[in-house]
Amino acid sequence: FYKRYFLQTNQLIYQLGEVSDVGVNLHVPGVPLPAHEAVHLLLESQFLTIIIDSMNTMTTVFRKTITVIAILALMEPQVSQGVSQAVSCDAAVQTYVCLPANYSSMDLPLPKEANLILIEIHISDVLVIDDRDFSITYSLYFNVQWREPRLHINTGFFQDRMESPPTEETLTPVDLNLIKDLWVPNVFIYNLKTFKVIDVLSRLAGLWVSPNKDVMYSQASQITFICPMIFNYFPLDTQVCKFQVGSYSYNMEKMIFAVSQLGYAHTSRSIVLDYDIQISPLEEDDKVFVGGPLGNYSLAGFEMILKRHVSHYIITYYLPSGLFVAVSWISFLIPPDIVPGRMALLITLFLVLVNIFNNVTTNSPKAEGLTAIEIWMLACILFVFGALIVYAVILNEKLTASKPRGKQTKRDKKMKQQEIIKMNNGSLGSQEKDPCHEEDAPELLSCHNDQSGGQLRQSLSRAEKKSGKKIKTNYEYAKVDRFFLFFSPFLFLIFNTIYWGYFLLWDKILCKEQGSQ
Repeated sequence: FYKRYFLQTNQLIYQLGEVSDVGVNLHVPGVPLPAHEAVHLLLESQFLTIIIDSMNTMTTVFRKTITVIAILALMEPQVSQGVSQAVSCDAAVQTYVCLPANYSSMDLPLPKEANLILIEIHISDVLVIDDRDFSITYSLYFNVQWREPRLHINTGFFQDRMESPPTEETLTPVDLNLIKDLWVPNVFIYNLKTFKVIDVLSRLAGLWVSPNKDVMYSQASQITFICPMIFNYFPLDTQVCKFQVGSYSYNMEKMIFAVSQLGYAHTSRSIVLDYDIQISPLEEDDKVFVGGPLGNYSLAGFEMILKRHVSHYIITYYLPSGLFVAVSWISFLIPPDIVPGRMALLITLFLVLVNIFNNVTTNSPKAEGLTAIEIWMLACILFVFGALIVYAVILNEKLTASKPRGKQTKRDKKMKQQEIIKMNNGSLGSQEKDPCHEEDAPELLSCHNDQSGGQLRQSLSRAEKKSGKKIKTNYEYAKVDRFFLFFSPFLFLIFNTIYWGYFLLWDKILCKEQGSQ
């Protein structure tokens, strides 16, 4: 636009200088531009063929502005090609490691064959395992190594830095600025969330080269990647997380990835986590990504096996809830007549278990259905609730049996009481008031404690013959309590066998299926 403007403008006749065959002499006061640089720009552009003559009507500020715009219009953008002068082999100051002038960082080192990319992963510590966010964060040294045959290395480079003769695989550090002009593989980390490079005074990274022209680039970093965890077996679960590295655009025909070294430095001073961590190489099926029409992509990495520590959950949840179920069986030993004691025990245990269950559901990670600990807590609640239902049925039966069937006069009730007193004490003249002589005397368990089973049955049979009704006592209800006193622990034992057998034995098989998915 400015070029066309100055070509088409015939009104600007300001004399900037004198043109000769040798150069241009500028006389522009107040412009902070050396004359030799302006001459160089004018000669390279070959743009101005006529220097404008003079212009007396323009102000000083406008003249300066027009002059700067004219000079900027002459400046053509300079596109740099090749490598920088600092690492070029054609530079005036030669370096031990340099790149040819025609080197291009956009071309593969080996265009006609697959480039082997070696990955070294040294995990220093696992920092966070977030069950709710499905992510794992750890600090590591991430090293990438490849071969660069276009690299020029002076033979004296390794001899000056080592006392013993170097081998073909000996790596020697070089200046990190060389990485700006080198070809670098486009590494892609699958399921990556964040990649943070550690900085102190500068970026913690390094560059090494070997005599056989291998290049290794290393970074101290913190990686957070997504792990698709399944918590149906929480807290008896085992998670398998896959860390996979590959190329974003080059398939197996151009680039192959492999793990050269893999390590995890777990010490007693490491961060205490909820898991026991094991690192293992990837399986063969996990080393290839099928990209459809784009081809198959080579992958490298490792499997991180996370086995949760169960002792904390056993002490906090499993053991107390199991003991509460065992305490509920004591209610079967309490006579049904002691309603406050037996009912208060069962209701208290029931409410405590419900409170623990709410705490478990709040702190448990999300799952598709019920987790293993939620199933356990529900089973414990049902066992206590079952003991409560048994007691409710006994109380209902007692209430039904105590109601009079038809019309019954006070005289009949009194005669019934006297008959029972006569059979129990062997005398009709005893007028001492005893709790066992009340209306519900045959149903009180404390009234039968001092009698043998035979005497009790004879007394009840005589009373039933005279009254024409069957009289239920706590002895029959005690048989129901005794039955559940043995049946409930047996049922709880069967539940524990099925529960622990399924989640502990089958978990090893199902975790492999989960890892393959």
